Amino acid sequence: MLLQTAWLCGWTTLVIFNIVAVWDISLETCQCRYPILLSRALTTDPYRGITLGYCLLSIAATLQLNSSVLSAAFFGFFSAFLVSMFETSAHNALIFVSAALVMWECRPQHFLWTIHWWVTVVGALICVTWLGYSHFELTGQDSRCSWWYLSEYLLFWSMYLLVYWKIPPEAELQDKVVSDRENRAKKIIF
Repeated sequence: MLLQTAWLCGWTTLVIFNIVAVWDISLETCQCRYPILLSRALTTDPYRGITLGYCLLSIAATLQLNSSVLSAAFFGFFSAFLVSMFETSAHNALIFVSAALVMWECRPQHFLWTIHWWVTVVGALICVTWLGYSHFELTGQDSRCSWWYLSEYLLFWSMYLLVYWKIPPEAELQDKVVSDRENRAKKIIF
């Protein structure tokens, strides 16, 4: 399977999984189905475990790109979901650094990619402005439930999809593991 195809399949399942997590956890958070902070949904069990598994798959996929920056970014996302976002600021720092690494490594190289990259940058500005405002100006239910959190979802999904452009079209999703049988055959041939 081509790595670009696998990445698109993974991205699609990520979007669906995130929507399900927000749909489920928002009822507890807002007492109705309403947009909430994505990290709030993804750091709640059972979604934390699924998110961690998803991050591991992303790390494995980026290893085929020989990009230590992308591997570090997805390891950062993995680490962010290990720590509690409610007890420390480490979660936010890891998300911020990891997002910056993805944006750096996925700098555009052609027209459509450039448009996608700049849309993601604008989305980041909107999202960060909203999160800053909600953190410093709002308290209680108002800060936990807002349609503005849609900007976070779109930013995260757009940023994750930027990696698609980085993947060479001919790259295949495969391991280079050689079985014992193949090793013995090579020894006999040589």
